[in-house]
Amino acid sequence: MLQLFSHYQLEITARCLAATVGAYCFAIASSLGMVPVFINLFGSLQADAVYFATLYSYFFGFIAIIWSFCQRSALLAWRDIVMACVILMALHFWGTI
Repeated sequence: MLQLFSHYQLEITARCLAATVGAYCFAIASSLGMVPVFINLFGSLQADAVYFATLYSYFFGFIAIIWSFCQRSALLAWRDIVMACVILMALHFWGTI
């Protein structure tokens, strides 16, 4: 029986999706989640907090790309990226209350 995709190809595809889509979502979540941290902990103005959070979001996006290829499986990579996004979004909603 001819198999269309091997397990290895599906694993690489899932990791590439985690690296692109997951890193994009993680960068957005880190940008939103760090704004209250900069405002409340460091006493920054809102414009400065948004600026620095946006700068650091690129760094966290690159970390998510590297992280997705360092995990044992694509499922673990997706799990970690989604959990980090949930924590950062909770931090954002907690900081805006």
